[in-house]
Parts: sequence; C-alpha cells; structure tokens
Amino acid sequence: MDKTGRFLALAALLLTALAMGPGLAGANTGPVQAIAAEISLVDGIAVDQKGNIYISRREHNIVNRIDPQGMMTRFAGSGVSGFAGDGGPAVDAQLKKPAGLAADSSGNVYIADRDNHRVRKVDSKGRITTVAGTGTAGFSGDGGPAVSASLNLPSALAFDSKGNLYIADRSNERIRKVDSKGNIQTYAGNGNEGYHGDAGPATEAELSKPFGIAFDANDNLYIADRGNNRVRKVSARGTITTLAGDGGFFFMGDNGPAYRASVAGPTGVVADKEGNVYIADRNNNRIRVVDSQGMIRTVVGTGQQSYNGDSELARDTNLHLPFGLTLDPEGRLLIIDRSHYRIRRVDIARGKVETVAGNGLKKFGGDGGPATGAKLSFPHGMFVDKDDNLIFSDKAHFRIRKISPDGVINTLAGNGNRGSLGDGGPALDASLYSVTMLAPNSAGDIYFLSPSGFVSLIRKITPDGIVHHVLDTGDEKYQKSILADKLGRSMKSDIVPITNFADLVFDAKDNLYITDRLNHQIRKLDPSGNIVTIAGIGDSDYVGDGGPAREAAFRDPQALAMDAAGNLYVADAANNRIRKIDTQGIITTIAGNGDHDDTGDGGPALEAGIRSMDYLAVSPAGELHIVESNTHRIRKITKDGHIMAVAGRGVQGYFGDGGPAEKAMLKNPAAIAFDSKGNMYISDMGNNRIRKVDASGVITTHAGSGAFGWGDDGETVEIYFQNFP
Repeated sequence: MDKTGRFLALAALLLTALAMGPGLAGANTGPVQAIAAEISLVDGIAVDQKGNIYISRREHNIVNRIDPQGMMTRFAGSGVSGFAGDGGPAVDAQLKKPAGLAADSSGNVYIADRDNHRVRKVDSKGRITTVAGTGTAGFSGDGGPAVSASLNLPSALAFDSKGNLYIADRSNERIRKVDSKGNIQTYAGNGNEGYHGDAGPATEAELSKPFGIAFDANDNLYIADRGNNRVRKVSARGTITTLAGDGGFFFMGDNGPAYRASVAGPTGVVADKEGNVYIADRNNNRIRVVDSQGMIRTVVGTGQQSYNGDSELARDTNLHLPFGLTLDPEGRLLIIDRSHYRIRRVDIARGKVETVAGNGLKKFGGDGGPATGAKLSFPHGMFVDKDDNLIFSDKAHFRIRKISPDGVINTLAGNGNRGSLGDGGPALDASLYSVTMLAPNSAGDIYFLSPSGFVSLIRKITPDGIVHHVLDTGDEKYQKSILADKLGRSMKSDIVPITNFADLVFDAKDNLYITDRLNHQIRKLDPSGNIVTIAGIGDSDYVGDGGPAREAAFRDPQALAMDAAGNLYVADAANNRIRKIDTQGIITTIAGNGDHDDTGDGGPALEAGIRSMDYLAVSPAGELHIVESNTHRIRKITKDGHIMAVAGRGVQGYFGDGGPAEKAMLKNPAAIAFDSKGNMYISDMGNNRIRKVDASGVITTHAGSGAFGWGDDGETVEIYFQNFP
C-alpha cells in the first residue's frame, strides 16, 4: 500500500472509531459522518422541526443527533450504563438502554430511559432532567406528578397536538399521558396483558407489550400492540379499535382490509398528513401502510432479510427486523433497519431508498470506553495483574481484554476471528480460539489456554504484545515426556494417545502446573521446558490421601489454585472433593464428602456436598474460593476449615446489584479474581457480565451490558417468545 492508501485507511479507521461513541472513540462527541459510523442496535428515532435526526443506541447507552448535512454528534449519554446527571449536561449523564424518542415544538427532546424506568428531557440548552418515573419498576402515581409515578420499561413516546406527552409504559400494559402541568394518567390499557376491549373505552382495554405510538393530525393515537400482533387505534374521544392485524404471527393480507391481515410483532408506527398509517412489521421484515380506506399493502421490504443495498424501488429493498419509524419535515419515511445496523430514508412518492446513518457493521462494543457499556460474550478466565488491571477472556468474541482500575476496557489480544494463527506477531492481529483459562508469570507474560476437543493449546503474550506458542497436546516434546512416565487411561490407547488440558497455574518459581483431565493427572512445565507428572497414577479413582500425590488417583481433575505458601489445590471434579498437594508433595482432601450435592454451608468443609467445582482461587486473605458454575454460586473455605456462601443464591438469573452478594443471582459463573484491595471479580458468564463484590460484600456490575451471544457480524442473538416479558 502506498502512502496515500495508508493515509486514507487510517483516516477511515479514525472516522469509524470516533463514530462509535463509547467504543473506540471513548468520550468523543463528534461530529463524524453518520453513514461511516458503526451504530449497532438502535431502539428509537425522532426528528425535530429543523430536520435533525435523533437515534438511541441501546448498547452504547447514548443518543446521537444527525444534522441535515449528515454529520453525527453525541447528544445525550456518557456511554456508562446507569442513572446520573440530572440537572447537568446531557452528554455527561448516564442512561440505561435508551429506547423511544420524541421532539416537541420547542426543540426539547425526550428519551424513554427504558431500564431506568424513567422519561428524561434534554432541553434546547443541552441540560437533562427527569420528567416521569421514580426509577423503580412498577405501576403507581396516576392522578399525581409524573416524576412521582412508577413506570415499567417505558419504550416509546409521542406528543399530541396540544403538547401532551404520551408514554408506552410497556410492561405495565398501558399508555400513559403526562399533561402540560406534569401530571400523569392512564390513557389506554387496564394493566392486564391480553386482547380485549375493542369498541369500548381505551382505559378498559387489554394491551400486550405496547411499543411504538404515534398521533395523526386528528389526535387519534396509534399503538403498535406487539404482543397481540396488531395495531390499535384510540380515537380522540378515547374509544379503542383494531386498525390492522388479526393476531396471526405471519405475513398475510396485502391489498385487502388491514384488520383481516396478519402482522408479526409490530414495533413502530407513524401517521402522515393524509391519514396513511405506516407500520414497522418487524418480523415480516417489511414496512406496511394502511391507507385512509383501511386497506393495507407493503411499501418497503421484500420479506427477505439479507442486505441488498439501497434501491431506486423501495419495494425491492430488503430490511432486517425494522424496529421504528418516523417522518421528516419533508414527509420522507425514516426507518430503523435495526439488524442491518442502518437508518434508511425512503421517499415514498419516488420509491427511492438511501442510508442516512450506519455503515452496516456491528462487531463488539466498548473498547476505549466504560466497561459497563461494553458488550461481552461469555466472559471466562480472568486474573488481576500487579497494577490492578483485570485481564479476562471474552471467550465468544475470541479476544482477551483488559479493564483498567478506572473502568476503561480495551482489547489486549485477538482480532475477533476464531482460530489459532498469528504466533510470532502482534497479539492484536492474532486469532484466538475460545480462550478459557489465563495465568500470569513473574515476568509479566500472560499464558492462556484454548481447549478444542482433544487438542489443547497453551500460548502466551509477552509484555511487548507478541503472541507465542508454548505447548499443545500434539507436541512431540509433550507426547514423549508423558509416554515415558506412568500412563493415564487415555494415553494407553493402542490407536492414538489422547490428552486434554483443563486449567493452568504458576507457582512462585514460574513452574506451570496443568491438569490433564482425561488422564486424571497433573503435569508440571518448568521454565526450562521440561515436563513431568507430579500427581496422579492415571487411574480414575479416589485413593492416595496422606501419601505422595504421585501415587494418588483422581477422577477428572479440573481446576487448580496455588496459595502464597506454594500449596497446590485441585478440584477433583468427579470425586466431588477439593484436594491439597503440599510443598512436600503429600496429598489430602480438604473439602467435600463425595456426594454430588450442594449442602453444608456453615459447617465443616469436609462434611459439605460440592457438586460443581469449575474454578478455584485463593483470596489475599488466604481463603480458598470455589466457583460452582452449575449451581450458580461462589463458596469459600475459611481458615478454620468451614465452608460458606460468598456470592449467588443458587438460582440462575441476573439480580441483586447494590445488595449483598450472597443474595444475588448469577448465571453460570466461570471464574473469579481478586485485586489488591480485596475486591472479588466474577465472570458471570451466562449473564455476559463481570460482577464485582467489594470488601463489604456488596455486588455490582463491573463490565458488560448483558447482550446475549454472538451472531452474524456480531449481531445480538435474540431469543424470541410470543409472550415475552
């Protein structure tokens, strides 16, 4: 590449980085070219009277503004997930999954701050305040001030011609109205989820997870009644009817009466001056319109979801889960083409489609910004380095990432591609394969384990940022060293010797200890590269306590931990016991009665049932902690030999931030680590978060937005239920 090419490539990279807000650009507010930005998932869209477009980026916890020239700036939200900032600049405030947006005639912009259960207002001077909601999920407050009322996941906003604000109070199954005096009332929905009440008062009707809302010129309110697969209409007199949808979750009925057609999970709605009502028919991948005669047809989308570019004919342009709609001052339709990661603009009269924001890319979120705003995907192994940086495996993103003590997240290794390429080059350019365990040595090298079926690979990242191969189960050196020793069961195969690495840990002399789970043995790799077996005869059994570990038997030894005195702890998984190998090589059992059970808290560890032991770690106080992934708990063994719960109530879920850790809910925790202050960090793998338990036992989320999984180009995988929460 010549100098010009390199310059253009760097410029493009910088532009995209700036556009990411709390991604690579961190606290930058722009402006950047909107069509070059990586906008990820957008939940809300609005346009003001000047033609500025506002979009809410849920995973980044920010709202962006796109001016008529196509330049994008950060309008509200610092990128940190939370609630803070009222009375100050909106760009410094904390939002939590912002959703629907609306602009009033005075230039104020309103935000459905969904997971904060509030509606917030950004005035023309850029100051943010709360106008509805206490922050506690629930239903209360009708007839009084909106700021004293409880909302439950507000998802959309709209104004009538008199300037009253309406809120789709989604999980309260209601539409609520905030008048000019700031008082709130229910406008539609009786609070029961269902489909009932047509031709009667809207306040007595049943709705099901109402999403998008919009008014027409006559102050009729339209509701995307998503759970009912319908669009409902509330007349200015308060009577509710069904405008479109027969309740079927499929595509049917174009060019016929809208009430007999089927729409699938509608999430957005908007009405033009002629009385046409446009519907974001989300799961049909279409935008459909109901004309003034009540007839329905498709105006954008083919039903196919693959991206086929902008078309001169809107009907031929593919959409992917279109989520929201609005109209600009010129009457053009703006569409959140949500899973194409774009905002599309459609001139309905001409049929022309153009992209106004989003470059179509969505990888993973958060680098350079607050860790609480980042997207994680199955975080796994972790440790805290000497500078209190938390290093962890972002397993399904095929990266190793770092969170600094001030809460900023960055990638240390991995280009996001699954594989084991790049040895000898920069770690950031290397491909990683589902890294599970991490371990540092005294030189600052980071060793990491990538198990893959019956082939396990250990690599390391040196302080200069270069990745190197260390050892794998197919290496001739490794095979020879253990074939010359007592063989485990799998190594005795007449066909092929099989071995598997499960965990790794260093001692103070930089000897690396590795569990060979299939052969029920523990290996040691010394700094000179010599490999020996230090524990296990290779039989699957439970024998040997009180004697040399080399003469003992294990059943599926899994996790390892080393204390400050040099004692090695082994999670003898299938024996349901924790065993200790002291500095003289003598093995004993220190916890577990052998029962595959979850019992014994508060009593002697040797009498407890431990049925899940997926990770071990020793705290700065010298107490051994056990990560129990399948029982969703962390337990510890006290110095006097008792066992007790530390975090997790034993039921999977995400709950408890701000309260005692032992009452919180975790979901398949994978690993823990301690910093110099005694804070414990948990890879809450099933919740795609890292949780922190401080020295007083209070749990909070330290990193991760909770987005689930990894799909095409990093798309969030959605588990769709017809009756969703």
